[in-house]
Amino acid sequence: MTLPSKIIRSFYRMTSTIVHQKAARKPPESNPNTTKIGVVSEERLQNILSEEEGANLEILEKFEEKCPVSVDESSRITSSVIAEARKLKAETGRATYRKIHYSEGELTQSDLTEPPSPANPHPFDPSDLPPVHSHSLVPFVNHSPLLRFFVDIGVDLSEIENTNPNIGRHILRLQMEDVLPKIELLQKEIGFENEAIGTYLTRNPFFLLQDVADMQTRLNYLEMKKFSKEERRKIVDGYRYWLNCNVQLIDSRLGWLQKQFGLTAKLTRQVIVKEPRIIMFGTGPLERLVQMFTKELSFSSEQLKKLVVDDPRLFMMDSKLISKTYKYVRDVMRINNETIVEHPLILRCSFSAIKSRHDFLQRLGRAHYQLSGKKEGKYDVSDVADAKYPIGKVELVDLEHFLHPTDAGFAMMAAKTYTVAYDRFLRNS
Repeated sequence: MTLPSKIIRSFYRMTSTIVHQKAARKPPESNPNTTKIGVVSEERLQNILSEEEGANLEILEKFEEKCPVSVDESSRITSSVIAEARKLKAETGRATYRKIHYSEGELTQSDLTEPPSPANPHPFDPSDLPPVHSHSLVPFVNHSPLLRFFVDIGVDLSEIENTNPNIGRHILRLQMEDVLPKIELLQKEIGFENEAIGTYLTRNPFFLLQDVADMQTRLNYLEMKKFSKEERRKIVDGYRYWLNCNVQLIDSRLGWLQKQFGLTAKLTRQVIVKEPRIIMFGTGPLERLVQMFTKELSFSSEQLKKLVVDDPRLFMMDSKLISKTYKYVRDVMRINNETIVEHPLILRCSFSAIKSRHDFLQRLGRAHYQLSGKKEGKYDVSDVADAKYPIGKVELVDLEHFLHPTDAGFAMMAAKTYTVAYDRFLRNS
């Protein structure tokens, strides 16, 4: 056998081996004992919806019951005409209308310069009619005085369509006489400025579909709880769906909040005015955060009360993010709970921002923070002071300066350096 033939045979043998190795293998038989991933049922998904979303769906259902669609006119059209219209619409993309046959002399006395009326009929012109259907509210604006009114007062119809795709058809069925009392409620009873009404309706279009008497009852509840008119306006504006929830739901959540944190009626009002959205997700997430603060992070009930009064937005955050930030602040920065209670913003700040600022201070030898309250065992300023910076000469950093909202303020007041130095550190870190 010659040398070239040996090389060719060897090449074919290697190729067949590679093909055999790359061949698809039969998947292994499924083990009946293997745990399968559970599939969430439709009923389970519906239960996951928040109570606010359930309230909004209830508003839509009630509105549909009040405004039923009449099908008397459409029932007179034969199925063949409907099928032909659908076919033409699929081909042309436009709605088609039946041809109207006028009797002789029917339109001879009509004055086309005057608006149409039963005594002054005009020939049928489909271009003057609104579209029969659309995926957007925009084509209906020129044909609807109510939609033009919404645009004039600053309502963003495109934003409503993006956030609530199913509400456009309900808005088209509204009448001007139904909307004006609700606008007056926003102006006179709640105290909205004219410029703010459009923004609020954009954020909460369900307001337009509700009964004025129901919303007045919810406002009366706030007045009964001794909220001033300005506080009521701030609550409704801060938590857009406040007027969508019934009185029983709001009352139960406020009662739980007051009892859980041991608040007085005045402090409860103060918390709600400062952050109305604290009760928007119900009591479940709040209860989990309370357990984490008390059992895992060792905060006392009095400290928890001060946290919710000073910074209620802290109780709207994800518990995992709070726990991660707390461990870094406690174990790395060595800040005790008393100091955290005085500066609760540190638990809401970005973890990466806190870490970057602490690392920068550590590089400058200034990572020593002014603590409040009692000294807590092994964590003290003496633990972070080294030989280069003796305890007596350590200049403690105030957390107010450390948590300054701008990098320039942090660099000048906490790090005692120039902003460009901190910017260079961020670029190189």
